[in-house]
Amino acid sequence: MAVVTISNEEDIPLKDKKGGAPLITKLLVGEEAFKVLSEPMFKLEWDLLYGTCAWCTVFQSREFVETWYDIYREEYLPIVVTATEDNHLAGLLTMALPRTCVDEQGILKRPGRIVGAGQYEAEYQCWLSGRVYAEEFIKKALQSIAGTFRGCDIHFRYLPSAIPLAWVQADPYWRNRLILQPATRPLMAMRSPQFSKLFTKPEFKNKVNRLKRHGKFRFEIVTQKSYFEEILPELVLQYDFRQGAMFNKNQFFENPLKIRFLLAVFDKGLLHVSVLKVNQKIMAAIVAVAGKGWVHLGGINTHAPYKAKFLSPGFVHFIMLGKHLATSGFEVFDLTPGGDAYKERLATDHDLVYEMILPGTVISKTKRLLKKNLFSRLVQAGKRPMSVELTLRKEVYLLKAHVRSMLNPKLALSKLLAKQRRPMQIRPDWNETADPMMGVQENDLKELLLYTPAKYDVSRWEFLETAMRRLEAGDTCYTWSKDGQLMACAWLVDLVVDSENTAPEKPFQLELTYCQTAARKQLPAFLAAISRLLQGEGLMPLFVRNLCRSGFALDKV
Repeated sequence: MAVVTISNEEDIPLKDKKGGAPLITKLLVGEEAFKVLSEPMFKLEWDLLYGTCAWCTVFQSREFVETWYDIYREEYLPIVVTATEDNHLAGLLTMALPRTCVDEQGILKRPGRIVGAGQYEAEYQCWLSGRVYAEEFIKKALQSIAGTFRGCDIHFRYLPSAIPLAWVQADPYWRNRLILQPATRPLMAMRSPQFSKLFTKPEFKNKVNRLKRHGKFRFEIVTQKSYFEEILPELVLQYDFRQGAMFNKNQFFENPLKIRFLLAVFDKGLLHVSVLKVNQKIMAAIVAVAGKGWVHLGGINTHAPYKAKFLSPGFVHFIMLGKHLATSGFEVFDLTPGGDAYKERLATDHDLVYEMILPGTVISKTKRLLKKNLFSRLVQAGKRPMSVELTLRKEVYLLKAHVRSMLNPKLALSKLLAKQRRPMQIRPDWNETADPMMGVQENDLKELLLYTPAKYDVSRWEFLETAMRRLEAGDTCYTWSKDGQLMACAWLVDLVVDSENTAPEKPFQLELTYCQTAARKQLPAFLAAISRLLQGEGLMPLFVRNLCRSGFALDKV
């Protein structure tokens, strides 16, 4: 699409408070936006404006925005509003619209949600300008975008705390149109009197000692791209596993562009990457975005799930990272909004940020207002809105899955019979069926993510959530996969993980929780392979109990 200017293709001057040249705004869309953003002089002026803007974040830097626009070029249409005074850049707003909402020429074919450049990769989205034009520029920018893309919501997530917003309430026009939703932001401020107390907490010292007893303990800052590329697959695996268990999402698997984006902004020097290792194994990692003296949580925040309930590697890593940031000249570690309990344990200060929406339709506005009021009531009641929303979404999801199961009477009967069966000892003749090529894996997150439920199997969300909780508690998982699919899964239980004494008080027991129908004939070989692994560790005798949802009889396999 060619350059789009507001109001019948005429540039509209804004009143100059200094009495000088008028401020000229332009709306640029698609290829015309890419063309302007690529001009060397525009890049220079963008950098200057970013450096002088009092409220912007690293997410509005040229390096961050142009990288995101470039990598997500096929998915998002750039929408850019510029303001110039005497041919110098005085205001800039970078937004985007999913390309599914426009035709090949960039013309709107159906309403969608216009978002700040960076979308979910950018925790904060706002406009750049000096204080003189802060109000006038954003008003005209919103008008021009809304006028061109009618029916679309315009969404900022989140506005930084320092941004001028008094005009939203002071101007009746905008007060009746814009919706502001406040959110409390937890911060780890290096100059706070509370900061030094984080390192003296007995909880922190105890957990550090626990990790050290498990092996060589090391905190690392990643500065070499080759090393970042080497460890990134493990970080992504841990992250997607945890996201799948907690939210039924696998962000990197579902959007491979995220990896390209992280590598690209690492090249730009915008990432701060740290890892916590025990015996060279990554126990926790944080990939954050850094700029203007702040480090913002968001890119990747993960930890190894095994025995995490006892070891708490994520908590230890956060505090060690905070200590490193303080000695490296950073002012604030932004833990980001969300109301997570672990963030409150780490926060020394709080401030307010705002989600801002300009609804495109009356229906959208009504929904947003209802959501705002509901969230406000939940906060007043001491509840976390995101947790309530997640719980409702999960209950609906699980209800649908359980209804499907109830529609199969044969399955219900087999489940009842399975509950009545006692654990049976692995038969010696099963060892004769052992397949050395089967490749049974221990605590392999990648294999767990290969789980694809059949119609009446446990839902993927339930499966991954249960797997994460069991790993955190110290249970050991054994899996077998073939051709990119999980074939079988069993758990070794009764391990003691909350003390240094790990001796069992009774025979070890395997719980078979999944076996694909096509793999049942090979189930004895799978169990025998696990038995051989445990015999090598001296863990015998071994019993197995069938907890598969299909409820077939082990003794008849």
